[in-house]
Amino acid sequence: MTGNPDFDVLTTDSAALQALLATGKLTSVDIVVASLDQIKKHNADGLKLNAIINTTPRELAIAIAKGLDDERAQGKTRGPLHGIPITVKDNIMTGPEFQLPTTVGSVALRSAVAKKNAPIVDLLVKAGAIIIGKANLSEMAGWKGFGITTGWSAVGGQTQTPYVVGGVAPGEKLLGHSTPAGSSSGSAVGVAAGFAPLALATETDGSIVQPATRASLYGLKATVGLIPTEGTAPWSALTDSIGGMARTPGDLANLLGILLNDTSLSARTATDNWGGQRVGFVDPTLWSFVPFICNPDKVLIEQQRRGLADAANTISEHGGVVEQPVPLTSMDELVLDGEDALEQLWNHDFEPAWNHFLAGYKETPVRTLAELVKFNSDHADIALPPVHPGQQLLEGALNDKLTAEKYAEGVKILRQAARTKGIDKTLAEYNLDVIIGPMDGRIPTIAAAAGYPVGTMPLGYSKTNGRAFGACIISGAGGEAKILRAMNAWHATMPARKPPPQLVVS
Repeated sequence: MTGNPDFDVLTTDSAALQALLATGKLTSVDIVVASLDQIKKHNADGLKLNAIINTTPRELAIAIAKGLDDERAQGKTRGPLHGIPITVKDNIMTGPEFQLPTTVGSVALRSAVAKKNAPIVDLLVKAGAIIIGKANLSEMAGWKGFGITTGWSAVGGQTQTPYVVGGVAPGEKLLGHSTPAGSSSGSAVGVAAGFAPLALATETDGSIVQPATRASLYGLKATVGLIPTEGTAPWSALTDSIGGMARTPGDLANLLGILLNDTSLSARTATDNWGGQRVGFVDPTLWSFVPFICNPDKVLIEQQRRGLADAANTISEHGGVVEQPVPLTSMDELVLDGEDALEQLWNHDFEPAWNHFLAGYKETPVRTLAELVKFNSDHADIALPPVHPGQQLLEGALNDKLTAEKYAEGVKILRQAARTKGIDKTLAEYNLDVIIGPMDGRIPTIAAAAGYPVGTMPLGYSKTNGRAFGACIISGAGGEAKILRAMNAWHATMPARKPPPQLVVS
């Protein structure tokens, strides 16, 4: 809570904040101070969430907010995020004016400052959003070792979820039930914890939607290629994209509208019913927990399936058309020469993409991926500590042997399986707007292979330990508006999300 009775950092969205700003009941300075105070209370102290690696210096953030308040007083507002704080994932470059390094969670880059903002940061600044800090993440966006995506980084430490009492168990790996997931863990936890109402993040495969679902948020990764990724730490142009997280789909629509340069997106997707929407549900027994991602929990699996069944009934009762079950491409089809095709293509793209990214820094001790691997080895005591000692995937990228011909073959396999014979086919055959299924399976990977948008919506809370879980939602290329429209209807008709209980009482 804050000292202002009209403003709760845990629940008040940017639309409500704008209304308070317009009436003069609140200033952007008030909001920034409340956000910074909440970060100070629970990031390194309090619940010790470790969601933020660095905050914008307090005096600078307040000065930016004061300037935006002055603009408002003169009758000028830049849009729906004018004067609203937002966190930026720390693999997205911010220029020297914010006095923030872009660490990507790596010890080698902990003090490295970019030459300039990533284009997506410039879009936010132009729209009047206030960069409040850089969010923690799985180091190297999940490339540290063998799939370590728990939200740990050598710079930011282990991000903790505010929904599970006790946090991440010592030594817990991958996406165990108490972890915040990754790689955009700090982004998700920060929004849930009231550090900012919105977060700007990146996703290759599940990096936005997995942590957003565990923070009971709405999250969305845009169609690959629609939003510029320059200045963001890369994995592969085949699947990398930009997106965000928010506590309401309306806020998410405002953010995506800015990133997509679509000023009508929010108005076009605002709805409180399912009328005219056609929704397909996959068979949840085919898209449930994957053991290498998360150990199956029978209680949670039953909750998830019941929640999806109830959601389908609600959609039908509120004017939507539901088709179920609808088919979707199997992960078994995303294979090149008997091995995971995506991993081979990602491995091939990683080194040249990272060498280009590193050139965007003003000063840094490493300029190539090879130098980064050597730095980690030379500083193993801090860069490769016992809890997360591996950098095998980085080393593997340096030894990539995939030929151009095999790469092209792999791309063709992915696109044909995930697009032509997958998402596109199902959408067309059943005349669907969106497809919904469990969030703890591999549906985001199918969307990644297709290069299509994917989102998540709050569905419930585990009876086992209280962690949040959600529903995955996908559509075809450029289907962001369809997803956001469904999210708004979901928000209006499904049980309301709950803020983290530990923070409500603290």
